[in-house]
Amino acid sequence: MFCLERVNLKGAEDKYPAEISGGMQKRVAIARAIALNPKYLFCDEPNSGLDPKTSILIDELLRDITHEYGITTVINTHDMNSVLGIGENIIFINKGHREWVGDMSQIYTTSNEALNNFVFATHLFQKVREYVAANEKPRPQ
Repeated sequence: MFCLERVNLKGAEDKYPAEISGGMQKRVAIARAIALNPKYLFCDEPNSGLDPKTSILIDELLRDITHEYGITTVINTHDMNSVLGIGENIIFINKGHREWVGDMSQIYTTSNEALNNFVFATHLFQKVREYVAANEKPRPQ
């Protein structure tokens, strides 16, 4: 019950999967995954099939649970909103090889062509990158 409460599903414990939304099903999966207090949590496309607002809720839940319980969470995703929203240590894999490693701030300034073509493929993300680059404060050496 604690795990269901932690993922904001109090009162849904008697429902069948067909009776709950996709976002609720994802939260049930997270509750089941944290029930045994694991050291590691592996998530494969946790936002697949969700609307943007629910995707943000799932991202925030994963980030919060990771920090609250000291879990190392590995998320496999192609969802750049998630990567740029909650990614702390990011690994870009291209054609089966580790192409780039960095953090959320470094992703905006990388010269890695394959990563840039993937992350900043849309006009919106190109504008975000330009904005971040124009407003970036120098880092202390």
